Amino acid sequence: MKNWLLGLKIRAKLLAAFGSILLFSVLLIVLSLNSINRIIDNKDVNEKVEILKLCIQSQEFAIKEFIYEGYKENDFQELGQSKYIETYDENSLMSLSILKELKQNFNDTTSSENSVQNIQTALLSIQMGFDSLKQLLRKRGFKDYGLEGALRKAVHKIEESEIKFDKAQLLTLRRNEKDFFLRKDIKYKAEFIENAERFRLTVLQIKDSRTSDVLNNLENYKAEFLNVVEIETQIGLKPQDGKRGELDKRLIDLKAPLASFGATLKTRSENQTTQIMFGLWIIFGLQLIAGIFLAVFYADLITKAIKEIRNAMQNLASGAFPEKLSIRTTEEIGQTKMALNQFLERLQAATTFAFKMGEGDLKAKYDERFDNDVLAKSIIQMQLKLSEGEERQQKINWANEGAAKFSEIIKNESEDISSLADKILALIIKYLEVNQGALFIVEEKRLLRIATYAYGKKKFIDDAIEIGQGLVGQCALEGQTIYLKEIPRDYVKITSGLGEATPKNVLIIPIKQRNQILGIMELASFHIIEQFKIEFVEKISESIASLIFNKQNASQTKQLLRESQERAEVLSQQEEEMRQNAEELQATQEEMTRQKQELEMQIVSLKQKLELQAS
Repeated sequence: MKNWLLGLKIRAKLLAAFGSILLFSVLLIVLSLNSINRIIDNKDVNEKVEILKLCIQSQEFAIKEFIYEGYKENDFQELGQSKYIETYDENSLMSLSILKELKQNFNDTTSSENSVQNIQTALLSIQMGFDSLKQLLRKRGFKDYGLEGALRKAVHKIEESEIKFDKAQLLTLRRNEKDFFLRKDIKYKAEFIENAERFRLTVLQIKDSRTSDVLNNLENYKAEFLNVVEIETQIGLKPQDGKRGELDKRLIDLKAPLASFGATLKTRSENQTTQIMFGLWIIFGLQLIAGIFLAVFYADLITKAIKEIRNAMQNLASGAFPEKLSIRTTEEIGQTKMALNQFLERLQAATTFAFKMGEGDLKAKYDERFDNDVLAKSIIQMQLKLSEGEERQQKINWANEGAAKFSEIIKNESEDISSLADKILALIIKYLEVNQGALFIVEEKRLLRIATYAYGKKKFIDDAIEIGQGLVGQCALEGQTIYLKEIPRDYVKITSGLGEATPKNVLIIPIKQRNQILGIMELASFHIIEQFKIEFVEKISESIASLIFNKQNASQTKQLLRESQERAEVLSQQEEEMRQNAEELQATQEEMTRQKQELEMQIVSLKQKLELQAS
């Protein structure tokens, strides 16, 4: 046997010695590739779960905003439409789509599939509860719509009656009604019924043939009020009651399976990582054992050159990279040393590249000499996936941080629109790292510039642009975002709201609400504005539109209130003047009466004197 081994060529000996090691290396590479793919799959699943959580949070936010404010909008009362319903529907569809994808990923895992199914069932239950609540809220109505509108019409018929009755009693009923709407306390129902009965008895005492109409209208008013109380009870007088309470409970119940699912995924990822590490260590251990065994076995059969190779492999097996082997011959041993040196270089390149990625350098470059290797391609592909994921997350974080800063600015409702515009424009310019900016609002069919910033400093410019004039006016006319880049220096005919200077990139975004143009935002930069930043500004412009709309409505309301107060003061002054004139007229009439009586007495006295003289 020994003679047979000695008779083998060096190439055959080396193949026999390193065949097993190469086999373990291949197994290690295959396992590594499989592990990388599984890690990437787990990362994708975790990203989908995070997006699912955000969608569910958005659904919950849309439901609460709709319950508090959304159902009061005329669009909902007339057409059953609301921006909050649209937000809920969009996130609901996205949630169900994500759950469908997750269900396909876990079709081989009963517990995970059941968790996805439980979340899907909970979302459908919330959808049913929300649909039911929407029907009740639309039936309840607001102001002139629904049951509340019928209630108001009923009481107006009583108020318009020509019969003279005690207005204070009707005002008491209205106060009971408004107290119930304000406090949602059922005790006001009893007070309303009691006061309605008193009012009815008072009307019965009035001797007028038209009292029956008032009584009928009173019964109608009472019935409409009870209808409103009944539907409010169904909706929920308190957040934990009625349909609101049921929906809130379903939202709370959804958090448990969602948290459980997240914990299951975490445990699953940890278990897979443990299994991967265990498998790698086993393969590596077997490879190490085989290398040591074969090195010892062939120690007496090969030359000093082979011992150098053995020492190099031992160093590599112990976790250290040996120095390059010196090549003195061109036969099998020399060729083997050369191949080993190349293997060490490739492994060193892969290790260095992996270490850089582990340190967070996702932009590291792989050694160009070995970037076509299978392992290199796999690691580079993993780098690309990680880079894309990090870039995507950075954009999301960037947008969320910008939205938070924007919300911090607009939460102060006491500031006027000009001050808020200054702060908003300064924030957007600094956050987007652009050079210039201007903010316009539509006023009297023109675009009035209310804020202008250039290179970080505010320029107080009171300027107006006609709609359709220049880029800003054209954007207001079309209602679409305009983005121009790489503008030639000699293109002087373009009129920008920032003046005659022509930057390289101009972004003009309409500020609109329900297709109504409320303003224009213009940004200019000497650098390209990325698409995700444009989308961020477009998203922010929706909030700015709501802010401008609310501020304008508030301003109009204050103006109307001020005019109403002024008219009331004028009427009060006129009433006082009429009262004084009436008093003066009465005094004049009394004086004329007294003078008339004196004249009559004088005439009687003169007649008596004449009669005496005649006799």
